Amino acid sequence: MSASTTVRPYRGVAGRTLLLAVFGLLLVLAAPGALAQAGVDTVQRTFINLSFEQPNLQAAGCRVYIGEQFVPGWTTTHGLHGQENVGGCAVPLGFVVGEQAHIIEMWRTPRTNGGQTVNARSGEQLAELNAEQLSRISQNVCLVPDDEVRWRFSHRGRASATVQDEMRFLLGDDPIVDVGTTNNGSGGVATVHLGSATSAAGPDGWRDYTGSFLYGGTGGMTNIGFEARSGASTTGNFIDDIQVFLKPFIELTGAGFETVEGASTGVPALRIVGTLDDELQIVVTVTGGSAQLGTDFSTPSGTTTFSVTLPAGAYDGDTVVPLGLQAIGNGIIDGTRTVELRLEPRPDDYLLSSTSACGAAAVAQATWRILDDDLNLDIEKVVLPTTAAIGEVVAFTLVVNHVDGVEGDGAVLRDPAVEGLDCSAATLTCEASGDAACPASPTIGALQGGGLVIPTLRSGGRVQVGFSCLVETVP
Repeated sequence: MSASTTVRPYRGVAGRTLLLAVFGLLLVLAAPGALAQAGVDTVQRTFINLSFEQPNLQAAGCRVYIGEQFVPGWTTTHGLHGQENVGGCAVPLGFVVGEQAHIIEMWRTPRTNGGQTVNARSGEQLAELNAEQLSRISQNVCLVPDDEVRWRFSHRGRASATVQDEMRFLLGDDPIVDVGTTNNGSGGVATVHLGSATSAAGPDGWRDYTGSFLYGGTGGMTNIGFEARSGASTTGNFIDDIQVFLKPFIELTGAGFETVEGASTGVPALRIVGTLDDELQIVVTVTGGSAQLGTDFSTPSGTTTFSVTLPAGAYDGDTVVPLGLQAIGNGIIDGTRTVELRLEPRPDDYLLSSTSACGAAAVAQATWRILDDDLNLDIEKVVLPTTAAIGEVVAFTLVVNHVDGVEGDGAVLRDPAVEGLDCSAATLTCEASGDAACPASPTIGALQGGGLVIPTLRSGGRVQVGFSCLVETVP
């Protein structure tokens, strides 16, 4: 931190030097935060609670009829029915046995039924479509025109090794595929309505179904679900291990970022919504700005085009991923510099689209401001009269001009007390001009103690503080 300072010396009585804290000034600057904010609402770009592991029922072999409000992600068309808890399941707060709800039937496995032990296809829990009636469970997912939709789920019959339980996979009201499975995993695809579909026998009587289709509708939140087509009203159609794979939505977390050179906070970052089968490379380009690559900032590649690597996994938008940019600390007084950034489209791998509003445009370009931490201040302390005897009053004026450099919001101005001066009765005055502001209630105690907080002190700003003290002794 560098500064230029003008000090006006003065003399005491009989030519002796009177020390009046001529250079007792201290200025502390608080670093500004980034303009981008995380924690915003995100669209749903994949299924959640894929294997009905929430709520965690805990007790093996138990079964519940549970209101849809307790099952994250899922809704049902099942009519109102009393909630049930058979076998001592751990139930969420607010669950009341007998209370009417739109129920989803869930099992905690292994569970023995009709002499046959049923295990989940994935995890420990599963859902049964035929609770007290043939019903549909579904989730709402954000789709955009020409989305390539890949899907999978596992299905199992309950009551028979020869008669299939039949189920339909739907996009809104339009069928995607009809399937039928017995309780030993026999069966398969009955009718393909949209795209392609295949099946294969899985473990424990399950059959695994996979397929894909091209979405031809308009963009928006779209209901995707599973509907029972056969079986007794209370028996049939186990479903588990569900997933819908879509190209992830990618965007920057904001259109503007601010970082003090040498700091790591406020750097540009992106947000992702979706599920990645494999590692994904996001391409970023520095398109312009006044900052110099290698002097003011660095990129992961050392060039103006670089990649951000995202590992495979499910992303719900809560994770903010830094781009790997760094603001280089240097000793040059060069003011605020800018870097213009752009996410590059790669429609085969990801889509640039809003992660907070389905179908809205992505924040794909941003300006990153790098703030100088090398202060260019002109600090002046004026004392009148320049000589003073015991019992006389001396007036002080402190002037701080912010020429350029890091913005000083929250700056602290401190002028320690000096032996021989009584400033206890002093009234502090403050005047501000340009891009600066005075504290609401400045006091001499704050100035000489913990410090006087200057709420705003930016380039071109000026703060002038005045006070008077009584000369008691001459050291």
